[in-house]
Amino acid sequence: MRNSWKLISCTALFVSLWAAPLASAQSALPPEVARHGYADIIAYNGKVVSMDDKGLNENPGNIYEAIAVKGTKIIALGTSARIRTLADSNTKSIDLGGKLLIPGIIESHTHLFGGGQLGTQMGLPTPHKGVNLTIRAARDMETTRLKIENGIKDAVEKVDPGDWITVGVRPNREEGISSNRVVAWFAADKLETAERLDRIAPDNPVIVQGGIRGSLNTRAMEEAVAVMPDYLDFIDQSTGDSDASTSGEVGSQEMAAIKWEIFYKDKPISLIAEMFRRVLEEAASHGLTTFSSRIPHPLVMDGFTLLNREEKMPIRFASLYEVHRNPNNPEYTRKFYKLTGNLTGIGNDYLWIHGVASERWDTSFPMACLGDDVEAPPEIKARELCLEPGDMFWDTLQNALEGGWRLAGIHGLGSDGVRRFMQMVDMARQNTGRTVEDMRKLRLTVEHGTVLGQVPDVLENLAKFGIIISAASPRLLRYPDYLRDYGEQITPFMLPVKTWINSGIRVVGQNHSYRRIGYLWKIFMTRDVGALEGVYEGGKVLPDEALDRITILKMWTNWASEYVMKENKLGSLEIGKLADLLVLDKDYFTIPLDAIPDIVPQMTVVGGEIRSMGADFALSQGMEPVGYQFPDGYSPWGNSPR
Repeated sequence: MRNSWKLISCTALFVSLWAAPLASAQSALPPEVARHGYADIIAYNGKVVSMDDKGLNENPGNIYEAIAVKGTKIIALGTSARIRTLADSNTKSIDLGGKLLIPGIIESHTHLFGGGQLGTQMGLPTPHKGVNLTIRAARDMETTRLKIENGIKDAVEKVDPGDWITVGVRPNREEGISSNRVVAWFAADKLETAERLDRIAPDNPVIVQGGIRGSLNTRAMEEAVAVMPDYLDFIDQSTGDSDASTSGEVGSQEMAAIKWEIFYKDKPISLIAEMFRRVLEEAASHGLTTFSSRIPHPLVMDGFTLLNREEKMPIRFASLYEVHRNPNNPEYTRKFYKLTGNLTGIGNDYLWIHGVASERWDTSFPMACLGDDVEAPPEIKARELCLEPGDMFWDTLQNALEGGWRLAGIHGLGSDGVRRFMQMVDMARQNTGRTVEDMRKLRLTVEHGTVLGQVPDVLENLAKFGIIISAASPRLLRYPDYLRDYGEQITPFMLPVKTWINSGIRVVGQNHSYRRIGYLWKIFMTRDVGALEGVYEGGKVLPDEALDRITILKMWTNWASEYVMKENKLGSLEIGKLADLLVLDKDYFTIPLDAIPDIVPQMTVVGGEIRSMGADFALSQGMEPVGYQFPDGYSPWGNSPR
């Protein structure tokens, strides 16, 4: 027994003597290394701005020299000397050379689904067989119509019967015709009708599109109905046109459904997913690390699900379900979200559902619902889309809300449209016995807010229900079109973002695009609106509503993380948060305002993985370029090529 105790004592002494140097070595390690191992990436010798102050103030948060990343997360922020102790020979060490590093951009409203030139290059053309025409609008509607019809006549001679002819009508600002004016011609049922198109192309399906409105001929309607039997009934309740087969009028989603249900119907989902991946890769090069958008069709969800399952998502997608706008039986549409159950929050950190969206509530110019808040001639007011209980999209969204879904990405352009949305919210609240605080916790959102204005009851209820406004500075450029239709009385309604923020309403940023973001930030800083010949000479609209740089960046980082329901993981540079980083070639906070559109992203990191690195910056680091590369002479955030 005594010998056993001697053996144990000797063993304990040996272990203590052996462990002492090990413990000493571990205690000499920086605590982050002892806890996580050496960093995978460090970036040092720069200006690292955390954006971790959420307040309405001029404080961007803490400012550091360097940052360290391990795996997917940030593990340290501090001085360059301190952070460099966290690196070993396997660490990617980035010398920022004084450059600015900020959180990645969170874009709350953009549609990165490919198509167009990229789709054609990849074997996904629209149309799948036929011809795609682009017609530039003329000074007036009659001349524009003549150009469209002459283009279709020429196309008929070049295609076989049954081939599709698609026509995109583009603006002509030199002639004073904006894209909004083209949409207005369609919305008034005056530009093209099915009857007119039938006379030109009776044997070819034809679709004429101008922005969010368009026309189909009878042959195109027949093809759509063949694959979507409820197509005409859906249009009747979607657009309010009870005679769509004669007028040919269709909205944006009815046109998009043709792409997904006919042109892409038999295409491999892997090919569609790859198209999405390439678009997201390019978006990463522009500084986006997260985007939010509506899922308008099941194929879109299928494509992104495949990317996510194969771990090929270059950036994060905060998705909003909108499949109720794919033409279907209207009664089924109304009930859809009660049948699915509430999927809000399902997913992972690269693809998640954070609610139900709907472009069709109060939609874009010229259909923004202003109601009694702004007077206008009868023909102007007749275009306004103002939903009521019993309308298909009112019932659909109310059912979704009563079923527990979060409503986000809801188009709220005009003051009365937003007022009606909040009336619907309150109806759903009362029907389910929920409190106002219950509604606030959902973080409902409305989009664009172009002429939402500053009507007291609207702002009061937005703050009351905690509704987030996702605002797009490009919409301010539509002022001349609103001015032409509504006169000077519309001016106070044009995106008074500072008033909204000062009223206690959370506002986040959107550009509806991942390009030219610096130029579009500048619009919020200057309130400068371009001229439109014969309508507006140009100048500043509501200059007192101009925003400062820090507020704008919070709208696209920290505040935007609340919109996508990931504020505990995204939106700021803090230890433990996901490592979504953006390096810029200029100091956004200090450079002259006119230089902001010329800022160029140098490196984008998503979840600790470098997703984009420009060739020049890569050369300076002794590394290879990563991801999409900008063409020579192209300023990705600028108003025009250099």
